[in-house]
Amino acid sequence: MRVKLYSFILLLNSYITGLLVPVLSLLLIDKGATLSGLSAVIGVYSFTVIVSELPSGIMADLIGRKKTFCLSLVISLIFSVVILLGNGVVALYLGMFIYGLNRAISSGSFEALFIDSYINEFGKDKLHAVTTRINVIDALGLSAGALTGGYLPEISSIYFSSIGTYDLSLIVRIILTIIVLIFAMVYIKETAVYENKKQVTLIEHIKSSSNIVIENKNIICIFISVFSTGFLFSSLETYWQPHFISLMPDNSAMFLLGIIAFMYFAAAMAGNLLYSRIFSKHNPKSIYLLLRSILAVVLIITALQTNMILFIIFYTLIYLIFGMANIPESVILNGEIPNESRASVLSLNSLISQVGMLSGSFINSAIINHTTISGLWLIAACVIIATIFIIHKKLMSPQTKSEATLSEEINQTENEAILSEEINQY
Repeated sequence: MRVKLYSFILLLNSYITGLLVPVLSLLLIDKGATLSGLSAVIGVYSFTVIVSELPSGIMADLIGRKKTFCLSLVISLIFSVVILLGNGVVALYLGMFIYGLNRAISSGSFEALFIDSYINEFGKDKLHAVTTRINVIDALGLSAGALTGGYLPEISSIYFSSIGTYDLSLIVRIILTIIVLIFAMVYIKETAVYENKKQVTLIEHIKSSSNIVIENKNIICIFISVFSTGFLFSSLETYWQPHFISLMPDNSAMFLLGIIAFMYFAAAMAGNLLYSRIFSKHNPKSIYLLLRSILAVVLIITALQTNMILFIIFYTLIYLIFGMANIPESVILNGEIPNESRASVLSLNSLISQVGMLSGSFINSAIINHTTISGLWLIAACVIIATIFIIHKKLMSPQTKSEATLSEEINQTENEAILSEEINQY
């Protein structure tokens, strides 16, 4: 019952996020941003996410995932209200700062809560099942939200012409966020593991979490790989639209932009499902390296396409492979993290992805005048291939003594927690 409830909350929360995906830039311009200043406004969001990502994960581990998730929903409400009622650059900067804070605080908190609850109920052997469920539900919510978000401005212009073109998206967002907040406050329960655990200081928690990362080569390998993923998507998501337009014979196929956006969300979700059907019983480390290699090859093929239809096919295929690779990546990472540090390490993982994207943005902006968009994607593919060579040997090698000891300590802690929960229930 709890799994279904958490799945519904995740679906609705992802749907809310997806509502602004197709119209965010247009919304900001409608509220007063100039075309030349748009990147600066969005930059405030990115900077806030990077600065707040790790502290928010630590906060989730120390004060509880439920409280942190509910706080993120309150901040999300404030963002929607500020943008809805505000107008001008100052309001936009404030709104995007709040939006970045919401993104940082929400990342990792509910996911960690969901994973811990699933592990306590079904055991760590089912990690691939909960990871698949989370990724599929998240992609489904985002794609449905993005599809809805594309139609809401048109509905607004026909039936609610007295409000702004994109205000209906914000109003719907506010209503749904309140619903999710009520569900979270009433139905989400922290497990007995967190209710009864010994409180630790901030310094002790940071030291413990740092040791987990530093002493575990598998986590470090995933972090290296995640950095390259951020680097890849900084060029892929920034330049796919102008590249696609350059392939069109005329402007009559502009409607395909929205369809492609929906397709890559759907492809990522399909990739999650395909992995669980085809590869779930295989070694996640070897499958992960295989899928990352295929991802690099497909990216190279996509970069070389000059035909519009073939570009759509291979561009969508990138997200299919990426969705498949997401599962073993999460299984490897979450399999190495003890429950009490999960939100912190997941936030650090998200932070590294953001740093990879920021690094890619700087490099791409510096060299775009000296190469083509296809050239940027070929460089990104080389970065993916380089990280595969870097992590291959370490990821596939047997555990060291220190890692084995750490793993035993983690399993012992979790077994004690489960036993404590069973005693409490008895």
